[in-house]
Amino acid sequence: MKIFLRHISFNFIIATLVCCSLTSCLTPKKLDIFVAEQYNNELPKPNKKKKADLEVTLPTTIANATISTTVHKTDKFLPLLVYWKYDHRHRCDLNPNIATVNFSNAVNTLSTRALSDKLQGKKLELLVEQAPATFSIVLKENLVWLIYGFSWAKIYIEPKLDDLVVSYKVKDANNTLKTGTITVKNNDKNRGIRFFQSWKSATSEYLGEYNTNFTTMTKAFVTQLSQEL
Repeated sequence: MKIFLRHISFNFIIATLVCCSLTSCLTPKKLDIFVAEQYNNELPKPNKKKKADLEVTLPTTIANATISTTVHKTDKFLPLLVYWKYDHRHRCDLNPNIATVNFSNAVNTLSTRALSDKLQGKKLELLVEQAPATFSIVLKENLVWLIYGFSWAKIYIEPKLDDLVVSYKVKDANNTLKTGTITVKNNDKNRGIRFFQSWKSATSEYLGEYNTNFTTMTKAFVTQLSQEL
């Protein structure tokens, strides 16, 4: 009985060391600090030159200047005698103002002459109801103990697949002339972390691709809006 208990205790120590070795360099605080550095420690600023007939807003005003908020969450923890499974993630929520300002700047840049001609001096109000702004660094760790311990892990970045949802109003001086809502599907996908690639390198790559993907979604929105007006 004593030998059996020692065996369990040793398995516990080995499993704990394996889990800690894979996650010790990554904490919510470290991820938030690194993400903030990718945005030069400040929220994006609206372009000074805006079209007079275009206004972009959020459903509510977000006064928080924090670049991101990360939490650590355990999805699954399965401690058995000879097999341990530990699935967990660091979920990072970007400040909603990042998506809104980037959307506003992109729309002002991408607005076509055809869109302006359709407005004919009327005002266009855009309300960003939903935008992609969350990703997780997911770690799925496994340990098998059969005389010797064998461990392996799968690490990847998982975006939350929120679509871009924007409602619009076309107004003149007195009335709202037309309203509608446009949804652009988010075709983002998981990104595996390469062998020997650090979480910092992977996160930096993801944020660059996130910005590119968001611009592509904004282009699709402008095209669909031009067709509806």
